[in-house]
Amino acid sequence: MNQIENDPGPPSPHRIHLVGTGGQGLLLAARLLTDFHLQRGRRVLCSQLHGMAQRGGAVQTTVMIDCGSSPALRAGSADFVLGLEPVETARALPYISSATIVFMNTVPIIPYVLAQQQVRGRKEAKYPDVRQLEECIRSVTPDLFLLDATELARRAGAVMALNMVMLGCLFGTGLLSCAPEEFLETMVKNAPPKLAEINRKAFSGGVEFGSKVVLVGNR
Repeated sequence: MNQIENDPGPPSPHRIHLVGTGGQGLLLAARLLTDFHLQRGRRVLCSQLHGMAQRGGAVQTTVMIDCGSSPALRAGSADFVLGLEPVETARALPYISSATIVFMNTVPIIPYVLAQQQVRGRKEAKYPDVRQLEECIRSVTPDLFLLDATELARRAGAVMALNMVMLGCLFGTGLLSCAPEEFLETMVKNAPPKLAEINRKAFSGGVEFGSKVVLVGNR
């Protein structure tokens, strides 16, 4: 009887939506998440949508773990949103509900077109106020957590490790069925040797941040 009562049952399904811009490593982060969970016998589907291949184009990818046979993310169904860029995080609002946990990097990347307009002196060419973006997202979910993930990546040794910081935030919540140490081991094995230590530090910084958040939404 005690064995049955203590049985945690099958792992929970997860819908993880990652958003940002080209050059931030979103597709690599999604691939690492997908491969990691596939190796553990989970059913994983991954979908991608990206604009211009050059740096600055919008990129979004979704990793669905044990969520059925469709890779499509329904409106309001994301469990987690990892936003590597503020505006792109706000673009994910259609997929966010009161039960969604959102981590948003607060450092903007100015789109190329907007930067060109600013150079030409167009006064209306202005990047949105990050505080207003925060308010829009927080009006939907109370579990929005802001961090300067770019700085954490820089401290780890390379801004390009931003994606590892955000993955660390995800695992740091403790809501996935695997411990951060398990994913870290797999991540380091798949990284080029010269980047392994940087990725480890970046991921650990994200885990530390994610482990300290206090969740208040309904889930």
